Order: sequence, then structure tokens, then C-alpha cells
Amino acid sequence: MKTIKKIVITGGPCSGKSTMLNLIENTFKEKGYKVIIVSETATELIRGGVTPFGGQENMFIFQDYLLSLQFKKEEVYEKAAMEMDAEKIIILYDRGLLDNKAYVSKEEFEIILDKFGTNESELIDRYDLVLHLVTTANGAEEHYTLANNTARSESLEDARRIDELTLNAWIGHPRLKIFDNSTDFEGKVERVLREIYNDLDEYMPTGLIRKYLVDVENVDIDNIVTASEKMDIVQYYLKSTNPKLERRIRQIGAGDNYSYYYTEKETINNSRTFRKEKKISDKLYLSYLSEIDNQLFTVIKTRHCFVYENQYFKLDIFNNDKKYGILEIEATNQNDEISLPDFLNIKEDVTKDSMYSNYEIAKRNYVCE
Repeated sequence: MKTIKKIVITGGPCSGKSTMLNLIENTFKEKGYKVIIVSETATELIRGGVTPFGGQENMFIFQDYLLSLQFKKEEVYEKAAMEMDAEKIIILYDRGLLDNKAYVSKEEFEIILDKFGTNESELIDRYDLVLHLVTTANGAEEHYTLANNTARSESLEDARRIDELTLNAWIGHPRLKIFDNSTDFEGKVERVLREIYNDLDEYMPTGLIRKYLVDVENVDIDNIVTASEKMDIVQYYLKSTNPKLERRIRQIGAGDNYSYYYTEKETINNSRTFRKEKKISDKLYLSYLSEIDNQLFTVIKTRHCFVYENQYFKLDIFNNDKKYGILEIEATNQNDEISLPDFLNIKEDVTKDSMYSNYEIAKRNYVCE
């Protein structure tokens, strides 16, 4: 039976929405979900030259334009989701319709909604889950920046005020969840993903990734694993002036349908940890190619994602080493005792061996001697 989960990602300026949206998309696409992202309408209008500047009266008119476009966009995306050949679908909204309440008075917002023949209660009912990311201007001021969104220009004080107004706009939603800056961004990501897993009634991975070296030389994965998703990944490592900072770009997809990502990882206490990741355009991806670190090999691999005995596995087979692959599974409370696929020739557990990280493989251009 088709299920469509509608999730709003909201919050104040510089709260991590863009990075969070990309991480949610990647996480659940690999879990077998079709993930659709409805982009932020206000940013589209402002970048297109339709601005709210010039006084409160102009803001009222701007919100009228904004809701008109947003209603149409959501209708199109939701209709497309219904017609898609997929059973599990997540629609991620980069801000929902009630976000607009933060920029006009309650009376003005009611006037606008009345024009569209709706009310706040009906808007609340449109979404299953609302995740509010608190701005870094409140609790993580040293990370506050607007460099990643040219459509915004708020000071720290303005960002805090807008964050509060945005949060207040969603009060009344039965599944409103707030994510502050009491942890680092990795902790914020973990809390958000846990909430989504909970809403989907799925088990949350513990964050521990188990890795196994697999002999795949005589294994035809395409014929053995029929219910699987296959994607091609091309990964380049970029030059970095900081020896503890790993920079990379990735092309992920199949056929002519590819997405592009920029990622930074930082080594702290001899452990490589996530710092940030964002989806980028094909043009920006091509521009990054000039920064490739030629001392490292390009990692080219095919990833097979499949389920075996209610466990979710990812098998990477590297183009430059067709004999060995790396099998991964994220541990959950339900699979501490992992049942490994009996159709694979698993050589050994390499979870704690850093030599099997993609970065180390890029240094030597093979998986195993």
C-alpha cells in the first residue's frame, strides 16, 4: 500500500535547513524511500526579483504572492507523489505554508487565508510532522553565517526574533518538534533523523557502521539480489590546506539521472567525523574538478542496496578492483546480532580497520592486496 509522509523542515536563518534536507534525502533514499523536496518559495521569489522590501504593506502583498505560488507548488508535488510508481514516499517541505504567518500580523494572515478559502487549522492538517531547527544565532553564535543564502541578510538579533516568530507560527501542530543547539551539528542531525525514523515506525540506526570485506569476483549481484537499488558513484577528493580536513565531491545516480554533492569531514582525536554536506549544481560540481587532489585516485564504484532478513545492507563494488567489495550495515537495537547474507563470500570483519575507508582506498587504488 502506498504511503506518503509529509514532513516540514523549518527554522530561523542559518539553522542548518539546507544541509539537513540533503542528509534526510540521502539517508532515506538509501532506505528504499522515494524522497521529494519542495523548495523554499520565498527564496525563489526573492532571487527572481520579487521582493518583500518597502514596508509592511509590501510585505502583506508579498505574502499573498508567496502563498499563491506555494499552494500551487504543493498541489503539483503531492499529485506527482500520488501518481509515482513507488510505495514509500517522503515529501520534504523546505518551509510549510504556516511559516508565512511569521512575517505579517495575525489579522493580515487571516485575510490572506480567507482569500484562498482556508484557515490555519486546515494548514496544520496538511503536514504529518514539523521539525523546527533553532537558528545558530541562538546558542551557537560562532557558527552564524548567511553566506549560503544570498536572499537573507538578518543580524543575530533579527535571526533570533524571526526564529521565535516562525516557531510560534507552528504552535498547535500535534507533531511539532524543536531541535536546539545544545549539541554540535552532528548531534542535531542525529536527533532529527531519530524523530523521522520514529514517525515512519522504523528502527533508528545506532550510528555504528559495520564493514565486511567481501570476495565478489565470481558473484553476479544483479541476478542474486533482485529487490535492490543500484547506483553508480564517482568520488573525487579535493585539495585542502588543512591536513585534518577532508574535502570531496560525489556524483551519484544511474543512467542520465545524477545528483552532485560536496562534503567536508574533519579528523578529531584520530577519528574522521562529518562536518557538512550539501547538494550542489552540476556547474558547481564541474568547477570543483579544478581542485582535485591528484595525489589521490578517483573512487568509482557501484553500490547495491538491498534487504536481507529484515536488515538493510549496502555493497560497494569498486571499478578498479572487481575482486573485492565492501559490505556495510548500520547497526540498530534490533540487529546487534547481524545475520550476514549467505550468498556472499565474506572474508572478514573490517569495521575497525581504517584501511578500508574510501579515503584510504583512494590513496592506493585497490581494496585489498
